[in-house]
Amino acid sequence: MIECKKHFIGIDPKTGLTFQEQLNDCLTKLKEILRSFGLDVKNVIKQTVFIKSEGNIDYYDKKNELSPVVKDFYKSFLPPTSFIGQPPENGKNVSLEVTLLDDPLDEIEINHKILGNIYYSVVDYPDFKEVYGGGLTVGEKNKGTSNQAKGAFELMKQVLEKEHMTFSDVVRQWNFIEDILGTTSDRDGLKQNYQLFNDIRSIYYRAVNFDNGYPSATGIGMNAGGVIIEFISVSSSGELRIVPIVNPNQVDAHRYTQDVLIGHPAMGLPAITSPKFERAKLLSYKDSGLIFISGTAAVVGQATVAENDVRAQTIATINNISRLISKENLRNHGIVLSSEPGPFSYLRAYVKYEKDIPEVKKICRKYFGDIPSQYVVSDICRENLLVELEGSVCVSIEKIHNQKR
Repeated sequence: MIECKKHFIGIDPKTGLTFQEQLNDCLTKLKEILRSFGLDVKNVIKQTVFIKSEGNIDYYDKKNELSPVVKDFYKSFLPPTSFIGQPPENGKNVSLEVTLLDDPLDEIEINHKILGNIYYSVVDYPDFKEVYGGGLTVGEKNKGTSNQAKGAFELMKQVLEKEHMTFSDVVRQWNFIEDILGTTSDRDGLKQNYQLFNDIRSIYYRAVNFDNGYPSATGIGMNAGGVIIEFISVSSSGELRIVPIVNPNQVDAHRYTQDVLIGHPAMGLPAITSPKFERAKLLSYKDSGLIFISGTAAVVGQATVAENDVRAQTIATINNISRLISKENLRNHGIVLSSEPGPFSYLRAYVKYEKDIPEVKKICRKYFGDIPSQYVVSDICRENLLVELEGSVCVSIEKIHNQKR
């Protein structure tokens, strides 16, 4: 199965005290993993480095310290790389997550490219291609969430246009936003950072027709670094089917009403805009598929449930995911599976308070089993949310009714 030849692997350091020592330990472990799969470093098509920092000055110092370590590991190229200001679990300074393509077919080619200062990867299949982007940020050049978001989306647009794609070809997107719950006031009124990001996203998206729905996406906080975007986009193909998946437990995020949106709109917009993403996105090629599960939290309808109870919120979040990818719900979308969904390819958990990670991990392991996973400390997009989960799951397809592309 082409889509499930991808491995999403989280690596925590086992040795080392300094940031460099811990990152080198992660990279040593990555080398061992590649060797066990019979792969080369070129099979790494995207990577994310999570780092602990004490604010922006410290974050950029650590990023500048660690970037040469990563470049030295890959030597002749660099996969798209993000340095995310989210502290890893267990008090570690650094953790690493990589996306590997494990496919022996000769007709599939991996190309690592550079556009200006942007590194990205292209996986060419016989009749379509995938583009992986990461580390899309203007860094310290621009201040404020609006300017940071505009800069990141401009870089993303450049890569897509270079590969003859648009935002509508994006199937998975990660949006990391510094101080996501923070607010500022100006003459137009109160503005929340997450809402400002959503407004900028809406401006960039409105020029495109999303025939296959918006991307599956995560919008999540970080304690430093401005705005950073990662994405996966896929070109058109007669063999490929792309289906947005609605969760019957939840209102589509892009249909949220003004009741749950915070603040005043970005300049030029008549009203604040909803988050433009789908709850999940299926990519199906022939009889196999991969479901990208967006960042999911304890939201029923459009309201938060189980406030101030991390255990109850984690269970509610898992229930949302279970309903989302159930055979019954997929059948309602015209997707008929030949077996139960699974296995999960990976899980990433964002937890507001580090003290809650053991409880979240215990519950997740009970439900998902021992799968590649990553647990980091992060603010969620609502003040009353304590945990958010995302992941991907492989499925076997019997047939898909009435779907294009």
